[in-house]
Amino acid sequence: MPGKASCGYSGPKVKSDCKITYEYTDAELSITINGSSSPDLIEEAVRKTAERMGIQTGCVNIEDCGAAPFVAAARFEAASRKVLGDDFPALPPVVNIISSERYRPRRSRLYVPGNRPRFMEKSLSSGADAVILDLEDSVSPDRKFEARILVAYSLQNLDFGGMEVMVRINQGELSIDDLDWIIPQPVQHILLPKVELADEVSSIRDMIEKLAEIYGREAPVWLMPIIESPLGIFNALSIAMSVPEESVALTLGLQDLSAEMGVTPTVEGTESFTARSLIVLAARAAGLQPIDTVYADVKNEEGLRESIRRAKTLGFIGKGCIHPIQVPIINEGFLPESGVVSRAKKVVVAMEQAEKEGLGAVVLGSKMIDPPVAKQAQIVIDNAISLGLISMNWREEEED
Repeated sequence: MPGKASCGYSGPKVKSDCKITYEYTDAELSITINGSSSPDLIEEAVRKTAERMGIQTGCVNIEDCGAAPFVAAARFEAASRKVLGDDFPALPPVVNIISSERYRPRRSRLYVPGNRPRFMEKSLSSGADAVILDLEDSVSPDRKFEARILVAYSLQNLDFGGMEVMVRINQGELSIDDLDWIIPQPVQHILLPKVELADEVSSIRDMIEKLAEIYGREAPVWLMPIIESPLGIFNALSIAMSVPEESVALTLGLQDLSAEMGVTPTVEGTESFTARSLIVLAARAAGLQPIDTVYADVKNEEGLRESIRRAKTLGFIGKGCIHPIQVPIINEGFLPESGVVSRAKKVVVAMEQAEKEGLGAVVLGSKMIDPPVAKQAQIVIDNAISLGLISMNWREEEED
């Protein structure tokens, strides 16, 4: 066990963060704060955390770069646990967690490094349909411990508004620790990286169920497996169908897949056409939303628009984002087309009339409409309402 440990970041280019060093001593807990514009709030947050954890001794040094009080609390908790061990009371769970709708719009999902509070703050005004607090690839191995603690505090303290709140966890043993911190907090959706087998998804589902029971969580936690390898592609259907009650979407990680295939991603996407098509087919067969990979060339707006066009042609309903400037382009690109919404209206109205007449199906134009088709049409209508494309009173407006 080390006698001293630091967590967080400081320096001239760091914003919204702090570096906290905790050193074990027998003396009464002392706190020194440098560079802070609100030292009283920072000290109060640290002392309250120390009180919750039962820490009464030690020396705390804080180099503040504009951190919110909850960030300072998270950095102190991580540093002190590194020194004193992990046998402390957990961060209190949040009650009355608000769940997200199963088939809500997921056009844009903005990845945010889970150990960078500045990026979390900026994501709040991005306009993305969802934010992904990432504990996996964007966090270095030596920072994962403090990242999961910061993400848990962020889930408890930040107001994400109408965005769906997602967390991408790590693989293997690290996923257990991630979930233990995350599930008691207001996370709505968990992303599972590098899934290759259906059992991997059901195993995570089982862990979530156990933790939800322990912490008294009632709100569902949706799952989104990420397929990132040739084996995962060939098992995409079984992965998509593995936990039908909890999975809502299936997505593709093209960077890792391309590396395993020994190819370089191209604008045309010829090398990934088969893989992406299989993801869409597997998702649709399982009743999930197919979501495309990220577009890595942040400054290439035209390239992003072309990537969106190709993704929509294949059947994807959204993409991942790695920078806020990509969000409005992706949101616009994945808006449902007016013809699709108009068709959905006709289907819903026709099926409602069929039900009144005691019919299980009805002919609309030259096509047969049955309940599964009507269900998909209703999802289109619900999403169009959520996106402000049509009003909730669209039936009355159609009659007028």
